[in-house]
Amino acid sequence: MIGLAARRFAALFAYTFTQAFVDGRRALAAVALLLLFPVLLLWQLFHWLGFLIDELLFRGYRRVEICQPIFVLGPPRTGTTHLHRVLASDERTTTFAAWECLFGLSVTGRYLCLGLARVDSFLGRPVGRLAGWLGSKMLGSMDDVHEFGINEPEEDFLCLLPVASCFILIVAFPNAPWLWRTARLDRDADERERRALLRFYRRSIQRHLYVFGSDKQYLSKNPSFSGMAESLLEEFPDASIIACSRDPVATVASQLSSLEPGLRLLGFDGVTSSLRDRLVDLLEFYYEHLNNVRERYPGRVAAITNDELRGDLADSVARVYSETNLDITAEFSENHEAASTASRSFRSRHRYSLEDYGLDAAEIRSRFEPVWSPSQA
Repeated sequence: MIGLAARRFAALFAYTFTQAFVDGRRALAAVALLLLFPVLLLWQLFHWLGFLIDELLFRGYRRVEICQPIFVLGPPRTGTTHLHRVLASDERTTTFAAWECLFGLSVTGRYLCLGLARVDSFLGRPVGRLAGWLGSKMLGSMDDVHEFGINEPEEDFLCLLPVASCFILIVAFPNAPWLWRTARLDRDADERERRALLRFYRRSIQRHLYVFGSDKQYLSKNPSFSGMAESLLEEFPDASIIACSRDPVATVASQLSSLEPGLRLLGFDGVTSSLRDRLVDLLEFYYEHLNNVRERYPGRVAAITNDELRGDLADSVARVYSETNLDITAEFSENHEAASTASRSFRSRHRYSLEDYGLDAAEIRSRFEPVWSPSQA
């Protein structure tokens, strides 16, 4: 994997030279990205150094068994984050926190971060308060799109950053071909690439469980893993998938709008027509692929709609758990009831429109009709 990572980061480095003239990126922003590239490399080298130390000091992580993991999938903007955080309230589960995704992908990195956090707590949390303040200043504008907290559950697709395969990188490098292949791993990746990424991902989960409890049930949430749903079920034979869904008219508009701030920050003039078309194609694939996987793996994949999450979360979670043969404790059920009340009163402040991206609702409904119907709402 080190060789694969080196080749992909070298390709990303090359893209920073060309993207001043491709996809509408402004030249000044391309130069700024080029200057920041060493920071990205040092960040990933920190993780790789941790992985090396893991093999010397904590090799026992490889023996950790991953039992009955739960994967929350679905096209982006369909309620996956909300469902993930509700399911993470079950004390039997464990999931990546944001700080792990950013700084603690190795066992070594986790122990280092946890140790520093204890020292910081002893001193009155000066670093914790500073990090919270910086986070609110830098990411506060994104709260309407995706609420972020350093200790909150987060998408573990960030564990693929050390091998330059985390799909979020398309915001900076929309022409990296392997990122689009990873998003459709079940269909587009060759067997060697698929097995390598799954093996790396398995090791990432094992490292997490080694630190936070090998007796825990692992919980993951990743919309961009919707294209690798079948691979996940094959890699983890006792895994379950909960697939979120939503009216594609809202999904498409929300997804394009959610990427706009990051694209502009990185020097693009918003969502270009070429990127828009590729993203809509990908969303259509996610809907279709999850439907197909659900049919092929009865009893292991259950569907839940955004309307169900907002209207009757407690009963909806109970249903999908029953369909996938998962059990619900009394305490977890009580948490559902409280979350269900909050869901019914929630109103997002995120505003978006298809027309902003040269699309219209009738066009999207017609296109997505084979993979989604109003009866699913």
